[in-house]
Amino acid sequence: MKKSVISLCVLFAMLSLVAFVGCDKFLKIVTVKTEQCSNLKSTSVVLKGTVVATGGGDSVDERGFYYGTSKSLKDALTIECGAGGKGAFEAKVMGLQPNTKYYYKAYAKNDDDMDVGDVMEFTTFDLDFTLETLAPQRLSQGNVVLNGSYDNKENLNIEKVGFQYGLRGDFTDATAVYAANIATPFSVTLENLPRGTYYCRALVQAEDSTIILYGNSQAFDSYEHVATVVTTGDATNVTSTSARLSGTVTGENIDAKGFYWSTNSDFSDSTQTRFGQGLGDGSISGTLNDLSPATTYYYKAYAIYTSEGERREALGEKKSFTTLQAK
Repeated sequence: MKKSVISLCVLFAMLSLVAFVGCDKFLKIVTVKTEQCSNLKSTSVVLKGTVVATGGGDSVDERGFYYGTSKSLKDALTIECGAGGKGAFEAKVMGLQPNTKYYYKAYAKNDDDMDVGDVMEFTTFDLDFTLETLAPQRLSQGNVVLNGSYDNKENLNIEKVGFQYGLRGDFTDATAVYAANIATPFSVTLENLPRGTYYCRALVQAEDSTIILYGNSQAFDSYEHVATVVTTGDATNVTSTSARLSGTVTGENIDAKGFYWSTNSDFSDSTQTRFGQGLGDGSISGTLNDLSPATTYYYKAYAIYTSEGERREALGEKKSFTTLQAK
């Protein structure tokens, strides 16, 4: 009986050993820890981690970090550090956005196991870099010099400076042009531009193209704007309740034209009436109806036009007429 008990104990121990060995590959044997980052700047950081256990071998097959702007690290970027043994490892991440919170965690893995550390965070500094788009200069019709300057207190490694320009203020149709060198201030000459209103902004490319910065937007006309002239004509066909107004508009980029009219000479309660809704210059005329008899009305022609990317208004002289007595 005693011999049977001993045999059963031996058998149980052997079975337990087999079960342990068979399940070993399911045990977490690689361990990694996320450490506090260092060398934090406006566009870069050094991430740090520690391999605590390699799983019995001399090293793990791969170490690295996941990082991104989402705390869940969904769609996170990965930076690999290669194979290595127990101990600290790190990786420098570049091309980050200034003044932005990022999350990261270390990982380590081999063929049989993988471990990730806790999620940690950091916020990049504001970028100490000033980029300004200066006023463009028109040399002649269709030939314009774009101007810019920067103050690089961040000590970025600048590769290119230049401009984006195009006919849309959102720069979706923009063309990029670059200056001959990276010194500040800098400029680029555009030649033989078609007539139109353009938008431009300075740009700087730095740190192995991982940073592209843009300045403020400036608008310019490639051709000198022809002065918009508005002339108010005399009122005709005046009756007790109506009058016909006329005028002329000459200029470019005319968006709207018509008349202001009021019973007050200062137009403090003026009504705006548009005639000739089509774009462009030319004559304007139209009839005012439902006027009051024996009343003096004041009026002046106007035109809305675009110059240097801004909507502006030109006015004709003030005139008046008096409606007839009611019959």
